[in-house]
Amino acid sequence: MISKPARFVAATVIAVTVLAGTASTAYAQMPWVLIARKAAQRIQRMEVPPQDPSQPRQDFATVILEAPADRVFATALDLARKNSEVRILMTDPGARRLQLAQGDRVATLNVVELSPEVSQLLIAGSAGPNETPTASRVVGAVLRICAEMKKECSLAD
Repeated sequence: MISKPARFVAATVIAVTVLAGTASTAYAQMPWVLIARKAAQRIQRMEVPPQDPSQPRQDFATVILEAPADRVFATALDLARKNSEVRILMTDPGARRLQLAQGDRVATLNVVELSPEVSQLLIAGSAGPNETPTASRVVGAVLRICAEMKKECSLAD
C-alpha cells in the first residue's frame, strides 16, 4: 500500500504534468519574449581583426527588433534598392538574406525570426587593411533600417 505522502507527491506530479501539457505555447515562449524586449533596439557591435594584415577586417552589428522578420527584410531590401551607392549582389527573400557591395566592400544582411513579432537583424561587413573600419557603416545601416521602421535603436554599452 502507498503511503499518504507518496500519494500526494504522485498526485502533484500528475497534476503538474497535465497542466504543463495543456499550457499554451504563449506561456512557453514568454521567457524569450521578455529577453527580446530587454535587448530590443540595442545594437551590439563587434570587430574582428584579421590574422593576416593583408586580409580585410570583419565587422558585425546586430539588433533585435519588435517587428515581423519579413517586414524588416523588406525594409532593408527597399533601402538597398533606393541607395545608388550600393550594388545588390544577391537576394534570397526566403532565407531573408541580402548581400551588398559598395566599391570593394561587401556586406551580408540576415534577418532571423525569433517569434512572429520579434526578429533579429545581423549585418556582417568587411573593410580593406588600410581603410577605417566598416563598423560605422554597418552600424549606420542598422540605424537607417531602424529609423525607416520608426524604431529608436542605439548602441549598447
